[in-house]
Amino acid sequence: MNSLATLDRRRFLLTALGAVTALRRASGSPASLFNPNQLDFHYHGGLERDEKLSIDEWIDMGVAMGRRCFLLVDHLELYRPEPYKKYIKHPRYPSGAEGHREFLKEVDHARKRRDVLIFSGWEVIEDEIETGLDWEALRLVEAIGWHIKRHNGHELVRRIRAIQEVQKQLPVPMILYHPFSRAGTKPESSEGRSINDLRCLSSDVQKQMIDLLGDSSLHLEINLSWVFDYRWRDRKMREALIEDIRPLAEAGLPFTVGSDDHRVEDQSREHNADQLCAAFGIRSRQVNRIVGELLAQRAISGLVP
Repeated sequence: MNSLATLDRRRFLLTALGAVTALRRASGSPASLFNPNQLDFHYHGGLERDEKLSIDEWIDMGVAMGRRCFLLVDHLELYRPEPYKKYIKHPRYPSGAEGHREFLKEVDHARKRRDVLIFSGWEVIEDEIETGLDWEALRLVEAIGWHIKRHNGHELVRRIRAIQEVQKQLPVPMILYHPFSRAGTKPESSEGRSINDLRCLSSDVQKQMIDLLGDSSLHLEINLSWVFDYRWRDRKMREALIEDIRPLAEAGLPFTVGSDDHRVEDQSREHNADQLCAAFGIRSRQVNRIVGELLAQRAISGLVP
């Protein structure tokens, strides 16, 4: 992270010690790594949460699935007047900035739990970089997930560059949510298509991504909901996905895993992050990198002793 570069050696060591201490306390183990199944950096906990569930009960459902470290997010656009009225039938928070604060107040309360490690975030539609970002809201959270639409590969590279420009003004960890989805393809079947036709990234795009992301705090998501909903059951889709992701993993790029769970019924879906990461060649340290960054960021801001 940019902020880490400004630290002198002594302060950096103190920060690192605080981060490791917090991670050990949260995981209940001397080990400083979570396995992929214990991580969920795309867990929706706000306006779309079942109206009968408190935020702690919602987290408990994730814990029951084996998760120990969460990025709790909400769709930022849902707090705006038009989508708020259209999609939110039983609002638990008001719209606008007041709603942002109420959601994050609940997340802040949940962060006091000692059985899990919790961070706060938003999911932001990528087009808002051009149409206008809500900087006030973005500065309230610890990490940002960007909703990436279907693309042709080169569009993803352009979006990476744009998000990195945003990071110069807001140096927090950021995630590309569901970035491995090719434009112009129907997700349900590979019938009549070759593996190459189903791929999302060319070798040239992969090289550019490796150059851009190798030393950054912009992470690629393995979206468990999206993969297991259809891609993993189809042999050709599965092989295309592995060919897209494995070279990025072998280059050591930072990844996250996320369930993309919004509602109670989502909890019944198959979510085996360990299996996926092994197939893609993603190591535990690659999906834990964001945890270390967030803990260091929290330590620097004085939130970790």
